[in-house]
Amino acid sequence: MKKIQLIAGIFLILNAFISCTTEPIDSAINLADFNSTSNGPAVFKADFSGNTWIATEATATVASNLISIQAAKADGSTFAILIQGNAAATYPSNTNIIAYTGAGSTFAYWSVNSANASENTGSITITNINSVNKTISGTFSYKGYWSDTTSTSIIPVQFTNGVFTNIPYTGTTPPPTSSDNFYAKVDGTEFVEDQINGALLTNVSGMPDQISVVGSKTNGDSVGLNIVRSLAVGTYQFTGPLGVEVNGSCVLNSVFYNAESGSITITSKTPTRIAGTFNMVVKNFTTSATKTVTEGSFDVQYN
Repeated sequence: MKKIQLIAGIFLILNAFISCTTEPIDSAINLADFNSTSNGPAVFKADFSGNTWIATEATATVASNLISIQAAKADGSTFAILIQGNAAATYPSNTNIIAYTGAGSTFAYWSVNSANASENTGSITITNINSVNKTISGTFSYKGYWSDTTSTSIIPVQFTNGVFTNIPYTGTTPPPTSSDNFYAKVDGTEFVEDQINGALLTNVSGMPDQISVVGSKTNGDSVGLNIVRSLAVGTYQFTGPLGVEVNGSCVLNSVFYNAESGSITITSKTPTRIAGTFNMVVKNFTTSATKTVTEGSFDVQYN
């Protein structure tokens, strides 16, 4: 089964983790409550602003073209790492994503400079994917920009010495093949995808499971949807980038767009497959440029 390509879902998935203002970091963490694994203790930590942030829980997903790692502390602060790929390698952070959300904040310090998306902000290195014990390890560092682009006075933060070790993951690599279908028009022109990807993303800190559906091209263009897993057959409205039930996004010519309006209709759903139709108007949050996506349909395996 083909699964999610990250780049289309950056805003969708990041929104699922942004629930928490940045507060002083508590470095005195009791790791006794952290996940333990069969090949050693699980650790997720990073240095910034003169302190070390250490997670008290973490989880990950590894799929055919996705690595997703989520970590949290008891105060509600979180890290999210999302990578387009599934192998031990080094990935640039500006075309993937790293995001730190402080406790109580609705925004994050993330690895994309919205004013200059090509800036080299850092990297993530996957050092090991243990398919026997189902754990993933690696390192990261990046320059974090405030995700609320309307606030110009907040300076970037350097995140260094990022380490994640023996984080338990779900998913299979490679997953089984299946016959998935995806169709959409963007501004009246058919979006001819090269890949169709579906994935189940399980979040930490009480966030709902998400089903992600993405049609993507080899040039990086993509049309993506995020659907709360618990939703039943029916119609659901896009209500902006922080929608609690469904979200949508597009990447077109390296420009990111989020769904502002429109709807998804789930026509059938099983524990492993979802089908439906959709239409949406998507908007770039920096330039306010819009695109209209019509005649959308999908039928994909997600687990």
